[in-house]
Amino acid sequence: MSDTDDLVVRADDGRPVIDFDHHSAAYRDHWQDTAARFHATGSPIAWSEHHGGFWVTASWEAVQRVAEDWETFTSVNDLGGAENGGRGQLIPQAPYRLYLGESDPPFHTERRRLEAPFFTPKALRKWGPLAQGYLDEALDALAGRDRAELIDDILVPATARTTLHILGYDADDWQDAAAAAHAGSYRLPDQPGYPHEEQARMRANFREALVQRGENPTGDIISALANGTVQGEPLGLDAGESMMNALVFGGFDTTVSLAASALIHLAQHPDEAERVRTDQAYRKNAVEELLRYFPPAAGIARTAVRDTELLGQPIARGERVYMWLAGANRDPLKFPDPAVLDLGRANARDHVAFSAGHHRCLGSPLAKVELDHILATVLTRLPGLRIDPGAVVGYPDIGGVRGFIEVPVTFSPDTATAGV
Repeated sequence: MSDTDDLVVRADDGRPVIDFDHHSAAYRDHWQDTAARFHATGSPIAWSEHHGGFWVTASWEAVQRVAEDWETFTSVNDLGGAENGGRGQLIPQAPYRLYLGESDPPFHTERRRLEAPFFTPKALRKWGPLAQGYLDEALDALAGRDRAELIDDILVPATARTTLHILGYDADDWQDAAAAAHAGSYRLPDQPGYPHEEQARMRANFREALVQRGENPTGDIISALANGTVQGEPLGLDAGESMMNALVFGGFDTTVSLAASALIHLAQHPDEAERVRTDQAYRKNAVEELLRYFPPAAGIARTAVRDTELLGQPIARGERVYMWLAGANRDPLKFPDPAVLDLGRANARDHVAFSAGHHRCLGSPLAKVELDHILATVLTRLPGLRIDPGAVVGYPDIGGVRGFIEVPVTFSPDTATAGV
């Protein structure tokens, strides 16, 4: 990203061009400033030459339109070239297909309905106490200590076990899944420590579980996927495994990321932390504003399947559009003073941290329940919580998930009190 005022320039063909690479260190370190400058242009849409070229928009309104208009902007990852030419949700394009996320209606609708019953308000009334129990167990293990690693000791074990239990997987066998989802988010496949073995075991175990539940269903998500049909045909092992992977990855790092971001902020603002801890209504709205301000996901892509326009800018068939969710959460036309973290913000819940349209994250209600429990419980059971921002180690690349590798915390050595 340029540090000059020329954030957006005009190419010879007249199109606006921006030096935007969400996988760069410059993006990681300066995305908030880039969003503010992009919005200040008055028309936050421009072409990026990175990763084969794509349009990026930070307009909240444009993100809503792209997310809702699947007939123009497809999610399909047409790796075989036999469908509509879509290049999926990720930039750069993924060499594998995410069967739920990278599909359009009617396939997306029918696949999504297999999981939907497990995230209804009725289901959440059961999952809330479950999440609380796993969180309490993680905190119980800290009894008598005055320091811990927020990610590895508390957040990952609690969220991993909750997600796997809801999936129908053995919640105590969470280590491989947690490593695959966490370390696999910030290490590249050719780097030391990339969880190749853990991912291989997880994929094999998921497929085995699908086969077993196909023969002996037990009323969980795995059983629903193993016995589900789409357009009158069995969902299949490939799609079932892909959807299980999506639940695991979506259920771990996004919730962990937001919880860590929130606690790092609140540890520096004890008055806000106390109100969040004690005022449930305020805490629920605070979760929404924290999601707006610290969005776990940077953005998501679509491919235009016909010539169209967006914010007055012509978009050609086959061109990709990156819905910059983090940037849209800083749109001043939607959120006044967007650079201000206001835990009482009236329209905080309008954020697009969980995307929008028919692909809005199915598990977002569960994530909010978990976040509510984490904030209330950690702030209660770890009195005197202190986090040195200088000791926090974030992901080197936040183009996928804005996560943390290390968040050391200290607190008064009195963690034996159970519950909230």
